[in-house]
Amino acid sequence: MVVVRDVVRVHRLEYPFPVAYLCHVLWGAAYAASAPSDLLKPLVLLVIVANLIPIVAQNLLNGAFDVQADSRNPGKGGIAVATSRLGRVRVIRWALAEMTVAIVLGVICSVLLGRPLVAVAVVAGVLIELAYNLEPVRLKRRGVLNPLSLGLHMSFIPCVGTYAALRDDFPAWVWAVFAGVGLLLIGRTLWWSIPDLRGDAEAGDRPLAVRYGAHRAMVIACGVTVLGLLSLGWGLWARYGPWWALPTVAVCALFLVDKLRTLRWISDTNLPHERRMRRTSLTMVIAADVLLVVVPLVAPAT
Repeated sequence: MVVVRDVVRVHRLEYPFPVAYLCHVLWGAAYAASAPSDLLKPLVLLVIVANLIPIVAQNLLNGAFDVQADSRNPGKGGIAVATSRLGRVRVIRWALAEMTVAIVLGVICSVLLGRPLVAVAVVAGVLIELAYNLEPVRLKRRGVLNPLSLGLHMSFIPCVGTYAALRDDFPAWVWAVFAGVGLLLIGRTLWWSIPDLRGDAEAGDRPLAVRYGAHRAMVIACGVTVLGLLSLGWGLWARYGPWWALPTVAVCALFLVDKLRTLRWISDTNLPHERRMRRTSLTMVIAADVLLVVVPLVAPAT
């Protein structure tokens, strides 16, 4: 049982992360589908799986290369312990094996569907997660490239990949929606990195929270989130009209309102706790993510 718990922990499969991962890879297919049943087509399901695997494998690789920093973070110490128990080399091998499976699936589906973009998206996701974790590139330590690379890897690229499984045309509203969710993920990533500030600094990494401090990083995260809401709102309005766009954006904005409240007290000496963030703030995030899957499946296009 300990081994099972450790495998779950290093993959970050505790609530609510699995729901979020699934939503991120469903967004593209949902906005391309002409009916909900399109998501159940065998090749579409395989494309969804191919895009899901790198998102989960990223956690393995990140845990293996961040043992030092995670061990100093009260909310992530369990990841460091689980990685050490399983063996860092073994965890890295698992991550590489999972990425290989994803690429093979992506290429097979791309060939069968006759859509190269499907394979390109999976390969791009894998390359970004390698660049995020591995030296000499290690985007994690490179300021703005940290949240930007994760925003691309966790949302924008999977959106493009799973959308391409069903359609090969990308209207302007689609790019607006995908850019919007990408910016939302960049803002969330920056917010999520703030509790890691001390551990990252001691490990020698220099993400935005370390460079600018917790309060300024939160201000930047809120600003990026506003841009994401505007782009998402424009895309949804153009496709589904205001009656669907405005309530959806309002639900997505609950996370922003919650973060604006933290600006009153957050500082380098008063950091939010990862566990509390996961149980409270991420619940609002999950509600928004699920809604962004449901809306294109039930809303009539204008």
